[in-house]
Amino acid sequence: MKTPLLSAALLLTAGLMASMSSIAQAKDLRIATEAGYPPFEYRNTNGQLEGFDIDIGNELCKRMNRNCVWIDQSFDGLIPGLQARKFDLADSTMTATEARKKVIDFSIPLYIVPVKLMVKKGSGLEPTAESLKGKRVGVQQGTTMETYARKYWAPKGVNVVAYPSYTNAFVDVTAGRLDATFQEAQSAVEGFLNKPEGKNYELASMTLDDTILNEPIALGIRKGNTALETEVNKTLKSMEADGTLQKFSKKYFAEGNIKFPAP
Repeated sequence: MKTPLLSAALLLTAGLMASMSSIAQAKDLRIATEAGYPPFEYRNTNGQLEGFDIDIGNELCKRMNRNCVWIDQSFDGLIPGLQARKFDLADSTMTATEARKKVIDFSIPLYIVPVKLMVKKGSGLEPTAESLKGKRVGVQQGTTMETYARKYWAPKGVNVVAYPSYTNAFVDVTAGRLDATFQEAQSAVEGFLNKPEGKNYELASMTLDDTILNEPIALGIRKGNTALETEVNKTLKSMEADGTLQKFSKKYFAEGNIKFPAP
């Protein structure tokens, strides 16, 4: 009699442990980001993730009572990773373009970042095909900046060079292999211009106003994951309503280098 009872108890215990393990796993929220894009997402001197998007993700997990599990992933692997269920959200300054909406879903719009051309001081270069003809311009692979440059500049004689990250592009600028880079303004400031190697460079005066470049940043979500999308959107709306997103932005951005969509 003891053996069956013991077996039953062990089975019950095992079942409870499996259930508890499942619940613990369900509390994790796996968020992917490319940690090389200050001040949005980067690693500090201790190797810890920091940045505007990181603060948003951590606050999201806190309000949803979830445990944030951050995954450092190259930008061009974010969408394939979502589709392959490697993580639940992509939180990496990703614009919610129409092309991307065909393969993944997005949260509500979060913010818009002005895009600028970074050039050598005194070059006189501006973000137009006429000004950049015959020049080499660095962009990051898979970004809206690459889309814009290949659509409007490349056919008119501009050499558009795509990089896995802007870190590589900035190195090539200083080495003379590029004439300019094309990115969100604040990323150029934080990632290069504020550093000693950026002292001879500046942002071009012209700011482009184009639908490709002015689409809002949002969180990427796997198609069909409607329960998570609903929960995320509800939480993000609460963060907008109480001013949390605006508070985070003041921590990282100069006035005018980030905009929030109209309600």
